[in-house]
Amino acid sequence: MEKFEEEVIRYMTQNKMLGANDKIGVGVSGGADSMALLHFLNGIAADIGVSILAVHVNHNLRKASKKEAAFVKRYCETHNIPFVMQSVNVLQHSQENKMSVEESARILRYEVFEKMIKRHGLSKFALAHHLNDQAETILLHLFRGCGLSGVSGMRAVRGIYIRPLLEIKKSDLIAYNYQNGISNIEDESNDDNGYNRNFIRNVVLPTLKEEWRGIEESIVDFGKIARADDEYLDSLADMTGISRQGNIVRIPLNRFTFAAPVLMRILLKSFGLLDAKKNMEKKHLDMVINLAKKGINGDKIDLPNKVYATKEYEYITILKKEEFAEVISYPFKVGKIAVASFGTITVTKTEAHKMAIERGLQVIDADKMPKKARWRFMQRGDQFTKFGGGTKALGAFFTDKKVPARLRSTVPVLANGNDILVVGGIEIADSVKCDRETRDSFVIEFIRED
Repeated sequence: MEKFEEEVIRYMTQNKMLGANDKIGVGVSGGADSMALLHFLNGIAADIGVSILAVHVNHNLRKASKKEAAFVKRYCETHNIPFVMQSVNVLQHSQENKMSVEESARILRYEVFEKMIKRHGLSKFALAHHLNDQAETILLHLFRGCGLSGVSGMRAVRGIYIRPLLEIKKSDLIAYNYQNGISNIEDESNDDNGYNRNFIRNVVLPTLKEEWRGIEESIVDFGKIARADDEYLDSLADMTGISRQGNIVRIPLNRFTFAAPVLMRILLKSFGLLDAKKNMEKKHLDMVINLAKKGINGDKIDLPNKVYATKEYEYITILKKEEFAEVISYPFKVGKIAVASFGTITVTKTEAHKMAIERGLQVIDADKMPKKARWRFMQRGDQFTKFGGGTKALGAFFTDKKVPARLRSTVPVLANGNDILVVGGIEIADSVKCDRETRDSFVIEFIRED
């Protein structure tokens, strides 16, 4: 067995990458790295009891794209390797989503991988990243201002994805291909230094190597140290007291007294609860910290991933933006009413209003109810005369009751024009309260659906 193969098997065993009967997808571009990985895994598949499926993604970025797909397909047919290919439109995705071509290509590539994993029942998916890729990734994240997590680099195993070649140098991969007669197609876009990664690969690292010969290995070693430190600090980021409800995460303000390295990780974990951790850089976390320490109640900041953060009394609340259905009004009637963007309102008519009041339910005098009253949500100009007297704008009433601004548009109100009679689950107006003369009453119950 060659030294190359021994090193890869050792690394795979050390990181527990494969198990018996695994069905492995292999991302194959046609370049030297992925062809070496495909050849290696195909060579050991029968011996260790696994099967492989070559997956090629045509990004349609160059004229040579079809030629590369045909090359990989032909190689797989010659070596009896199952092969699948899918075409994606990277440029269209990039333009529609206002992101770089590199980022769009990565997103669409992984979408194809996920699709193939489900369609073919794959238990693992192998990627051909090697040591030089790892060094480039660490530098790229460092230049972008990422923290320890970013400069830790790629992981050997991330869920279903495995990287068997992550500690193999590019030069060793090329030698392996030469010794085994493995051909490949060179991607001419690798020479385009307009791409960030290519600039690091073709300009930054060669310049550094003029002074430090083993720079890639040193950078990767730094990444390992960063990962160990990051994992320790991450263990200190206690999420107790941080709650998530739907698309909302609430962080108590007292968490912002923690040491900066721990606080940063608490924030990243909080964004992770909303699947919004990606692209959150230090500058964004600093914005949230500044909001917590210097902002006033109601202040709001926009963040990546369609997320914003707002200060609400004793909390910083992180919300993922969503589109709400158009709000309509509903007639007041006995029975159940399904209210869009809220839940259910149940109205019962009874003479036993005292018992209902003792149970803490909202009860109004049936004879005082205006015929044109309707259920709806807050609108400009709404006024509320609270129980016991005192009229003020509904927004001011919500402020008194410490109802967060983000929730006010989802609280159902019973309105007669701009005169608010019932604020759902909070209070009834003085004009419809029960008194000694009350005979029939309406008991109202609210059930919010998360």
